[in-house]
Amino acid sequence: MLALTLFPLLAAAWQIPLLPPESHLWGLRDRLVHVLPEIEALKDIGGTTGISIGVMSHGSVLLETNLGFADVEHRLVPNSSTRYPVASLTKAFTAVTIAQLVDEGLLNWDEPLTSYIPELSFEQDPSLAGQLSLVDILSHRTGLVQLDNLWLGANSQTLVAKNFTVSLCNHLAPMYPVRSQWLYNNWMYALAGEVIERVTNQSWGRVLSSRVLNRLQLSHTTTIASEIPPDSLALPYVVLDDLTPVRVASFDLTDGSALSTAGGIRSTVGDLLTWGNALLSVFRNGETPLALLDTVFAGRSFMNSTATPDELYTMGFVKVMTPTQIGTLGPNPSLVDAMPVIGTNSKPQQVFYHSGALPGYNHCFILVPESQSVIVVLSNSISQGETPCWIAQSLLQAVLNEKHPLNITQYAEQAASKWRTIHQGIEQALEKGRKPNSPEPIHKTLLGKYWHKTRAVYLDVFQQDGALKFNINGKPE
Repeated sequence: MLALTLFPLLAAAWQIPLLPPESHLWGLRDRLVHVLPEIEALKDIGGTTGISIGVMSHGSVLLETNLGFADVEHRLVPNSSTRYPVASLTKAFTAVTIAQLVDEGLLNWDEPLTSYIPELSFEQDPSLAGQLSLVDILSHRTGLVQLDNLWLGANSQTLVAKNFTVSLCNHLAPMYPVRSQWLYNNWMYALAGEVIERVTNQSWGRVLSSRVLNRLQLSHTTTIASEIPPDSLALPYVVLDDLTPVRVASFDLTDGSALSTAGGIRSTVGDLLTWGNALLSVFRNGETPLALLDTVFAGRSFMNSTATPDELYTMGFVKVMTPTQIGTLGPNPSLVDAMPVIGTNSKPQQVFYHSGALPGYNHCFILVPESQSVIVVLSNSISQGETPCWIAQSLLQAVLNEKHPLNITQYAEQAASKWRTIHQGIEQALEKGRKPNSPEPIHKTLLGKYWHKTRAVYLDVFQQDGALKFNINGKPE
């Protein structure tokens, strides 16, 4: 299903910039339409179940298209009202929410975290808690180990309760000295959520609504479970080697869950376009609808230094200058010999982007300040390679008016081929580690619960039908 529209964004609470000559918008629209066959090909290469795409420039939606299925069994195509759990695209919302609280005087960017969370004291370096600030945790420059496997379990379940957030963070080990190296860490955004709730005495979802969502009229965006209409979500899938989509369990990360501030928002393409346009207001003349966006977009932490200009992490975005490689946060760089360099045949421009992934979902979000452009690609499957990132790069080339755009499909094909070998490699590694004819331990000596020292997580080893089994925190999955 394809829907193409060209219309001005309805005026909201902020100043809409003066539109460029109409020929500019129609020229960009034509370039975007020209990319559609490549988008279809990229979808097919990855086996992506469903995709919702939107592109806006200067407050006008130039492209809106929905491909595949939001619900494979019932053959339901996604539309403008289809919601997706947006995963780590949530992080920018969290950073902007904190910016509003700083503007109100409730928070200070450089105040030690212990001012807000006195019990924060990292076990291996207690002094570290007094060194870290909100800027540090939002820009991933704490140097603390990631440890995502501790909270994300089978069937998309959140394993740990929210009230264990601080005690679990206290057990994160430092891998690098503070502010010395960029290291992505979802737990730091969980700490940011703790700070938000303590200074406002409200849940993160309520603060998000009052400080950000309501101001921008983002009525289809929320992290509060009761505000998500039944049957409004694109269902999650994973794609097998033969491109067959397999339904997986829906994600339970919402307001009140641990890590909700790292990835718990649900939204639509339309709302995210509006969100992107509001963020871009900081690069326009006139008032912005949200405070301290310039602070949010400032580069804070060097990520990778490659053949292209350095990448910086801001607060919820990667900041680059074209020509550049897009997609550092996702798996694609590990699946190809070299990532495509975007923008080699166009004017150098600043670009902000972020990707997001959860079991059954994968997304990419891009901002281009000079052309006031927003690119949103949402999908409801983990496919062969990070398809939304490939699609977003194709669209970005059109936005940049690249004179000789790269053929992104060749990169996607290589990534998909490598992707299909991953599980085989895991199986081979397991087989290689086996010791044939080794004695089996006596089952009863292994039975029981094995607790993490925080009491937040335990393994329950039990016997069923003559076989040893285990679960995590009593969850049968």
